[in-house]
Amino acid sequence: MSKVNFIKLFSAILTFVLVFSLLSPFSVSAEQNLSVKENQQTQSQMEIKAAIADQLRVIDSQPRLHKALEKKSGEETVDVIVHLSKKPVGLERAIVKSKGKAFSNDAKTKVKKNVKAQQALAKKEMRALNIIVKEGFAYDTVLNGFAATVKAKDLDKILTIEGVTLVEPDTEVHAMETPKTTAAGDVDAAMDNSISFLGIEPLWQEGLEGQGVKVAVLDTGIDPDHPEFTGIYKGGKNFIPFNPTVYTKSRAIDDASETRPSERVSTQPEFNANGSSFYTSHGTHVAGTIAAIGANEYGIKGIAPKVDLYAYRVLGAYGSGSTSGIIAAIEEAVIQEMDVINLSLGGGANTETDAGSFAINNAMLSGTIGVVATGNSGPKRGTMGTPATARLGIAVGNTTNPEKIYEGTMNVVAGSYTLDKSLQLMGTTFGQNLSEQLSGEYEIVAVPGFGKPTDFAEVDVQDKVALISRGEIAFVDKIAAAKQAGAKAVIIHNFAGGTNAPGASGTFLGDSFEFLPTFDMSQTDGEALRSALSGTKGSISFDGFTNTTTEGDEVNASSSRGPSTPNFDIKPDVSAPGTNIMSAIPMYKADFPDASYSQAYTRKTGTSMATPHIAGIAALVKQAHPDWNAFDVKVALSNTATILDTKKYDVFAQGAGRVNAYAAVHPNALAYAQDQAIVDESGELVDNIKGTVTFGTQNISESAVSVDKEILVKDMGQKGGIYDVTVEITKGFAGATLTVDQTSFNLNGEQSLTATLVADQNAQTNPGDELLGYIHLKNGDYEISLPFAADFGGTGLAEIKNMSITEKDLSFNGDGVKDNAQLAFTLTRDVTSHYIELWDIMNPEGGKFEDGYIGYFIAGQKLAAGSYTLSIDGMYQPWDATPRTTIPDGLYTIDFKVISQNKAVSDFVGPIIVKTTAPEIAGSVENGQATGQITDKYIDYNTELKKHELDYDLNDKLNASYVTTVDGQKSEPVALNLSADGTFTFPVTKETNTVTVFVKDAAGNTAESLIYEKEEEEPTPEPEPNDNTTLIVNNENITINGNKGKLVVWQEAILANGKTKKTNVTKEATYTVADESILSVENGLITAKKKGSTTITIAYKDDEITVNVTTRK
Repeated sequence: MSKVNFIKLFSAILTFVLVFSLLSPFSVSAEQNLSVKENQQTQSQMEIKAAIADQLRVIDSQPRLHKALEKKSGEETVDVIVHLSKKPVGLERAIVKSKGKAFSNDAKTKVKKNVKAQQALAKKEMRALNIIVKEGFAYDTVLNGFAATVKAKDLDKILTIEGVTLVEPDTEVHAMETPKTTAAGDVDAAMDNSISFLGIEPLWQEGLEGQGVKVAVLDTGIDPDHPEFTGIYKGGKNFIPFNPTVYTKSRAIDDASETRPSERVSTQPEFNANGSSFYTSHGTHVAGTIAAIGANEYGIKGIAPKVDLYAYRVLGAYGSGSTSGIIAAIEEAVIQEMDVINLSLGGGANTETDAGSFAINNAMLSGTIGVVATGNSGPKRGTMGTPATARLGIAVGNTTNPEKIYEGTMNVVAGSYTLDKSLQLMGTTFGQNLSEQLSGEYEIVAVPGFGKPTDFAEVDVQDKVALISRGEIAFVDKIAAAKQAGAKAVIIHNFAGGTNAPGASGTFLGDSFEFLPTFDMSQTDGEALRSALSGTKGSISFDGFTNTTTEGDEVNASSSRGPSTPNFDIKPDVSAPGTNIMSAIPMYKADFPDASYSQAYTRKTGTSMATPHIAGIAALVKQAHPDWNAFDVKVALSNTATILDTKKYDVFAQGAGRVNAYAAVHPNALAYAQDQAIVDESGELVDNIKGTVTFGTQNISESAVSVDKEILVKDMGQKGGIYDVTVEITKGFAGATLTVDQTSFNLNGEQSLTATLVADQNAQTNPGDELLGYIHLKNGDYEISLPFAADFGGTGLAEIKNMSITEKDLSFNGDGVKDNAQLAFTLTRDVTSHYIELWDIMNPEGGKFEDGYIGYFIAGQKLAAGSYTLSIDGMYQPWDATPRTTIPDGLYTIDFKVISQNKAVSDFVGPIIVKTTAPEIAGSVENGQATGQITDKYIDYNTELKKHELDYDLNDKLNASYVTTVDGQKSEPVALNLSADGTFTFPVTKETNTVTVFVKDAAGNTAESLIYEKEEEEPTPEPEPNDNTTLIVNNENITINGNKGKLVVWQEAILANGKTKKTNVTKEATYTVADESILSVENGLITAKKKGSTTITIAYKDDEITVNVTTRK
C-alpha cells in the first residue's frame, strides 16, 4: 500500500477542513482602494508593508511558546530559536525605505548595536537562571534572535526574560530530493536537458549568461574540484557544527565542500535508515543545474554558466541540517550582498510565521532573491512546508521536460521457442547509441530469483542478456547487479501482482551512465521465455530501434502543493522541470586523488532539482535588469509563466505555471496584484502584493459576499498598447463569478484594474467548493496571466484541531513504563455523532468490517465544541462485541471521527506502536569481531512504514549498548549502532573475557544477552611422529567468474588419542600452478589472467593436494 493510499484511508474531507477553515471572511470596497490609485503606490512598497506587519505581530505580542514545545517537560534537552523584540537590520531597513527615506550605514551600525546588546542581556539572564545548555548561531540582519540548547523544564522561564517574544523549535531540515525508486521499483519519467525546452539559448545569444550576478547555494556543499565549476566558484562557508561522534575531523569555516566518505566515524552507518548516504552530493547537483559551465562532451550545462557561484554548507551528513544553521546562512548571504539564494531544502510545518519564513522575507526586502523548494509530499493539498511558505519568497513546484522513449525489436530463439516482438526500453545508457551497443547476437540467460546480486552467483551472464523477474528490489538495483555481473543488456519481465500484470510494467527510468539497455517485458512473455530457457540455451538479437518524444509539462505527483497557511496564499509561485534532471555529482577528489570526472553526472528528481532552474533564470533576469528589485523578478517569473493543463493541475499544483525564461527576461508589461491576507491567528489583515490574486475563504452560509482586489499593470517595455482582459474559470461554483472592471484598456505607463468576486448566499456548501482560474491580459501576441482562488467550503463544518498524543510508543504490561498516554483534541463546533477508533496498519483489511478498524475507545452521540483529553490506558472495545480487552501488540493509528452537518470529518494520530515483548539478542565473537542480530517487532514495523515513507531510524527505537569485562573489570556501556535490519558488529580485544549486549526499546521493554564468554584453553597435544596428517581445502573445484578467487588450506592431524586437530596453513603452504598463463596464486589468493582451466598443487611439509580451477574472465 503506497503512502498516497495510506493517507486516503482517512476522510478526504479532512484535507479541505484543515486547509480552508483557517481563514476569516473579509471584504474590501472600491472606495477604500481609491487612495491607492491616486497615490500609485508601488508593488515594492506594498510587499514591504506585508512583511513588516508579519514580523511586528510577533515583535509586539506577548511572549509565547511555539505549540510544538508546549508539551515538552523534564530534563530533556531541546534545540530552540529565541526571538527578541528589537527589529533586525533587514526589517528596520524596510521600514525606513517604505517611508521614502535612505537607510544609512550609521543607522545600520546603530541597529546592529542595539540588537546585539539586547541579545547579550538576554543570554546573561539565561545564564544566571542556569537555562542555557549550549549556545548556537546568533542573528541581527534577517532576524533578531539566537539558537540555543536548553532543558525542556526551563522553556517557560525563557518567556519571563525581558525582550523575548517567541521560542520555537530548531527543526531538522532535509534536502528536497525524492528517492530514485519506490519499494515496488517504480520510477518517475525521465527527461532530456531543460535548456532548450525553457528557452535559455536565445538569452545566451544575447550575452545573458549570469555575468556579474552573485548566486549562493544553501545546501550540502559543493565539489570544488568538479570541472563544471572551474572559474566560477568563488568560495563558501560551512554552517555545520563539528560533532566528534559523527565526523572524524573538524573543518575550516570556509570549507563548503560536500560531506566526504573519509569524514565518517566508524560507528556511523554508511547509509541511514532512510537510505541516505553519509557522504553527500545534493548541493553539487543543484549548483550544476544553476551554473555548470559545460565542461563535458554530453551537452550538460547550467542555466547561468557565468555567475559568481558561492556555496553555503547548511546540510551535513545524510543531507540533514538545522533551521538555525540555515537562517545563519541566509543572514550571511544578505551581508555578502548575494543577488540570488537557492534553498532546495525544507522540513518545517506549513506556516508563514516562523523564523525560516521571516528570514526569507527579510532577505527579499534586503534585495536578495530567495528561491525555495516547496517539498516532495504531494499530490495532496497543503503539503508544502517552511521556508517555502515565506510570503515574499519564490516557492517552486516540480514539472517534467519532454522525454524520449525508445522501443526495439527483440528476436529470441530457444529450442523450438521463438519470439519476435517490439518492446519498450525502461532504461538506456546515457550518451550511447542503442544500435551500436546491441549490434550482435547474444546468449540470453534466465537469472533465478529476482535479480539480487546473490542470484547471479550460479549463472554466467558475462557479455550476455540477463532475463530477470520484477519483484523484491528496485529496477535500478536489478540493473546494477546485472551490470556488476558483466551483462550486456537486461530484460525485466512483470510478475503476478505487479502493476499492469500480466502485461509489461510500463516503467520508464530514462537514461543514465549507470544503466544497461533494459527492456520492459510482460509477465506472459517472460514466464514463457523463462520456461523455454530451462531446457536449452537461447539466443537473442535486436533491431528496429525507434523513439518517440512526449510533450512534457506534467506536474510531478510528488511535488508539494499549496496553499500556505494561514493566509491561503497561492503556492507554488511558479514551477520548473525537476524530474530526472541530469547534473553534476561529486567524486571527492580530496579522498580519491585519481578520481575521474568524465562521467561525474547523474539524474535526480524533486523540487530540489526544479528550484535551481528558477534560481538560474532569476540570475539571468537580474543581469538583464540590474535595477529591478526582488519583487519585480518574482512577478516577472509568475506573470509570464506557461499555464499547464488546467484540467489536471489547479493553481495550488502549478502556481502561475511553468517558467518561461525568455518571456520573464523580456516582459512588455507586468501585473502586480494588491492582495490582503490574514497575518496570523489574530485575523489582522495586511497588504500583500504579488503575481497571484487570493480571495481566501469566504463565508456565504448566511449572506452573499462581494470582494474587490486591485491589480496594478505597469508598462515595462515602453510599448504601451491596447490590452484585452478576460477571465478563465478552471473550477466553477454555482452562484459565484469573477469579473474585472475593464474588458480592455490602453496601457500608458500604469493602469489600475479591479477584480470583483461575487458569490450568492448558500447554506449548503461543501469542502472543495471553490472558484479557481486565471485573469489574462493580452496585447496581440503578448499575454500575461494571474491565477486566482476563492474558497467557499471551509465554513459550517466542525473541525478537529490540535489532535495529539503524549506517547507514540506504548507497552501495556503493567510495569509502570509507557503504560498510559493522553489523547487530546479540540472540536470547533457541536457534532451529532462521534467515535474514536483503533486502526491496524499491518492489517488494513482486518477487523469486523474488513476495513482495518479493530475496535474503538469511545462511541457516542452529540458532543459539544471544546477541548478534550482521553486517557489511553490499553483497553479498547473490539467491534465484534467481545468484552473490552487489552490492545494487542501492533502498529496502529487512533482515529477521531465525527458527523457534522451530515458529513464525516476525521483526523488521526500515529503511527502508534504497542509492544510488550522484549527484543531478542543473538550474537557471537570470532577473530576479534562481535557480530549479532537483534530480532524485534520494531524492525518488522519499520518495514511496513517504509512503504508509506513514514519509517524511522531503528536506533531511535532500539537503544543498544554492550559491556565487556577484562580480568573481572566491567567497562562502561558502549553505544551500539544497529543496521536497519537489526544486525550489529563491533571489535573485541583478545583480552576480553565476556561481552554482554543490552537493548531497551522505545516502549520501555529491555533485554540483555551474554554473547561471549572466553573459555579456558586446554593445551592440545602436538602430533606424535607416527600421527596421520592430510591437507584439506575449502573447495577442490573452483570456478572464477571475475578476477579473484580464494583458497583456504588446513592441515588435519589425527592424534594418538583419536582426536583431530585442524591448523590453518594457508600462508605457510607452497602453491604450484600447472599453467601460469591462466592464473597466479599467492597466500591462497588466486588472480585470474585469462579464460581457461588448470590445476594448483598445494604442499605443506610432507602433504600435498591438487585443486582444479576454471577461469571465465
